[in-house]
Amino acid sequence: MNLKVKHLLKTLAFALSVSLLAPIANKVSAQETNIQAPEIMGEAAITMDIDTGEVIYSKNADVKLSPASTTKLMTALLFAENKSKTDVLTFSDTVLKVTETALNNYVSLHSGDTISADDTMKAVLIYSANDAAYLMAESVGGTVDNFVNMMNEKASELGLKNTHFENPSGLEEDPLNPNNATINQTTAYDLAKIAIEAFKNDWIKETMSPKNIETTINLSGSPIIIESRNKILGKDGNIGGKTGTETLAGHCFVGFFERDGRDLVTVVLKSEYGATGLNVFEDTEKIADYGYSAKKEIYKNSGDEVGTVDLTYKTFRFFGAEKQITAPIYLTEDVEYYKNDFNDENATISYNGDIKDAWKLSGNKEVTLTYSTPGYSQDITGTIKISSMELIKANLPLYLLSLLILVIVVVLVVLIIKIINTKKRKSRRRYY
Repeated sequence: MNLKVKHLLKTLAFALSVSLLAPIANKVSAQETNIQAPEIMGEAAITMDIDTGEVIYSKNADVKLSPASTTKLMTALLFAENKSKTDVLTFSDTVLKVTETALNNYVSLHSGDTISADDTMKAVLIYSANDAAYLMAESVGGTVDNFVNMMNEKASELGLKNTHFENPSGLEEDPLNPNNATINQTTAYDLAKIAIEAFKNDWIKETMSPKNIETTINLSGSPIIIESRNKILGKDGNIGGKTGTETLAGHCFVGFFERDGRDLVTVVLKSEYGATGLNVFEDTEKIADYGYSAKKEIYKNSGDEVGTVDLTYKTFRFFGAEKQITAPIYLTEDVEYYKNDFNDENATISYNGDIKDAWKLSGNKEVTLTYSTPGYSQDITGTIKISSMELIKANLPLYLLSLLILVIVVVLVVLIIKIINTKKRKSRRRYY
């Protein structure tokens, strides 16, 4: 065998090996770039893209839990929508009954003492003062009960089906009625939606992003220093957040992040407090880092059947009885998503187009489909697999009967015409 032939055979063997091994190499490469979702202590958690609404990380995000003081995000949102920074608020006897984590633990407050709306916002979001939350409620709703109704109405307005509020602070025992348990309920997903809505408000965003850990506010002219409970403020892109700790709620935290040109919100519910009180923040850092590193994966491939759609049509296209047929929907492009339990449970692909006439859609014409999860949707391309022949086959007996009737009618018409012509000829002959 000469050298040229040997060289040609070696080249062919190498090319064949590369073509066989390439798919395996690509698969390994894809697996290597796929980052593992982190394990956390919190019982429920979520990471969402603030701008798109996409859920990037999820752990039990639809499970109802007590949110503790992260409740105050909703309280602050309603307060910001109804008050101005320069408004002056007055402490009442009702508000002064709230003593757990309260401003009146700093100084001795009395009914009639005042505080600005801006300092009230700082007291609620930075120090998490419960009496200040009740002060917000009274100032906006007139009574705490009215304000709680407003909170639930706002939750409904935001489309939150798994959220219900009993008080404006997140306390699990009612300070106004000590024998009553008033436990708020929400989910990590619902709370993230509340947080995003709150963070859109410049007053709230500015308050939760202080330049220093310590902030000074004034109570009836007396300055006091409050300290942020956010232990990761300013670290790795964290620009703010709201803590919460209660018996049933455990340790909770809602965090806001700006990094690499993307804004994310994180929620961790019912984490363990631990010896240092840092577990919930460590959970948060893990799911925030994952949120910025995670890549989308294939949800459905081009060519996959992803559902069906009910179409209507007239049997003779433009007239006749209206009928219904169910046709399969196929993708004509790959659809990617962030893989997690929330998206796996809630992702849908549907056809919502105006055209529902089977004749018009026949021929596998390309249509616009919608991929959606709660809070997020995108247009994708697909086709509805329906052909004119299928419609004809579905109505073949009717068409054959119609054809038979037509033939009979034509035959009858021909016979009648023939009879008429015969009579005319006979009549003419008799005349002549």
